[in-house]
Amino acid sequence: MAPTQLEIKVKALKRLVKEEGYYQQELKDQEAHVAKLKEDKSVDSYDLKKQEEVLDDTKRLLPTLYEKIREFKEDLAQFLESYQGTEDVSEAKTVITSAQELVASK
Repeated sequence: MAPTQLEIKVKALKRLVKEEGYYQQELKDQEAHVAKLKEDKSVDSYDLKKQEEVLDDTKRLLPTLYEKIREFKEDLAQFLESYQGTEDVSEAKTVITSAQELVASK
């Protein structure tokens, strides 16, 4: 059976919230890696520069991700306002709340 619009919207928002957790972990790991490289005097400056670029890329990506989470959250909330179906919407409301808390904390 094909997924419904509600399922698609809920899963898309859940995926973005999950991705944010992965990117936060990647950011912490990369920051630790760069700090370790800076302490090691035998590290090539080119390698250090490239790892700092990776760190900067991750930092630049996060604001875009938060904006996307905001958009998907609003889209799902608007969909629920006019939703007339018989599906359980509790999961949708839960994921909206978690997305809202995540965005508010950033």
